Amino acid sequence: MNLLLSVGLLLIVGYTAGWLLDNIGLPRIIGYIIVGILLSPHNFHLLDPEIIASTAPLLEISLAVIAFEIGGALKWSKIREHEKEIVSITIMASILPFILISGGIMTIGYLFPTWFPFDQTNLLMLSLLLGALASPTAPAATLAVIHQYHAKGKVTDTILGVAALDDVLGVLIFSLTIAFVLIVAQETFEFSNSPLINAVFHIGAAIMIGTVLGLALDPIANWIEVRGEGQWVVIIFSLIIFAAGVCELFDLDILLCAITMGIVVVNHSKHHQVIFELLERYTEDLIFLFFFLLSGLHLDLSVVPAALGLTLIFVFFRTAGKYMGAYWGARLVKADHSIQKYTAGGLLPQAGIVIGLVLSIYQHPPFMAISEVLLATIMGATLIHELIG
Repeated sequence: MNLLLSVGLLLIVGYTAGWLLDNIGLPRIIGYIIVGILLSPHNFHLLDPEIIASTAPLLEISLAVIAFEIGGALKWSKIREHEKEIVSITIMASILPFILISGGIMTIGYLFPTWFPFDQTNLLMLSLLLGALASPTAPAATLAVIHQYHAKGKVTDTILGVAALDDVLGVLIFSLTIAFVLIVAQETFEFSNSPLINAVFHIGAAIMIGTVLGLALDPIANWIEVRGEGQWVVIIFSLIIFAAGVCELFDLDILLCAITMGIVVVNHSKHHQVIFELLERYTEDLIFLFFFLLSGLHLDLSVVPAALGLTLIFVFFRTAGKYMGAYWGARLVKADHSIQKYTAGGLLPQAGIVIGLVLSIYQHPPFMAISEVLLATIMGATLIHELIG
């Protein structure tokens, strides 16, 4: 089956599944993800395996557009009302899952040594890395559900603020953990090659690119003298795709870059209202359809059984950590009861960024003993988190 036929089949079947679930009161994206998994060449060999590599750029662009919309929801005048809640919840809902997962896996491994066939050093490395991977949230699923049900209000604003910030904090926690793990593994550790230094550079560069492109939007629009909605769509997508290309060239985080770009546009551009209304009105449904179909397409069910027990432990402790962290973080600053109660549910989805973080260390010598289990655990957890989130 050729590539265009495969993509067309995915779109038709995926959209139909989403429409059916919508009619029975469930989020459409569940149907998109399930269809992607069922048609994935990883799982049932219905499509040519080359479709995964061929559609990777489309997946990146879809993620960038969604991240841009996430940033567009963070208008300062709106966020300022929940500033304390967002900061407090982000910190608590990032650190508490790290503590619960790292401590829980270490304790279980010590009490039941046959469960995890690793020596103490590798068990410590596995526990810390899984704990560090608990922080990031995949905002695409949350945004899709929010828009499907037209959710607005203080809970929605808080969730979107936390989802944007915890990715940054998650990358920093993961980088600090890598630095510590390399010391534990007694690897040669040069300060100039520090993962923390690299993380700071990558985060700073991604933010800078997103800021520059966001500020450039109005001058470009004035120069071209944009008059029609079609022109706006072209300019927006051109800048987002250009940002994705620059980030890929320099190995930067496109999610953070696009979120920053969206934040700058919504807070600086005089055209921000028409820009985000156009995205929601004309392109959002198609972008969500592409993103979740292709995300499901990339999930390999065959790796899940190899680490099923560890996956369930990770999901349990992460879910508990997110709920307790969000609740305590909100309560600490005396947030509204609805924020205390409902924010955590929007922080459960997890996808691209954690898989990217795992793959960034995959097959490196210090992690050879745990890399397969680590990847299988995160793949399995991603499947569960995306479906229940």
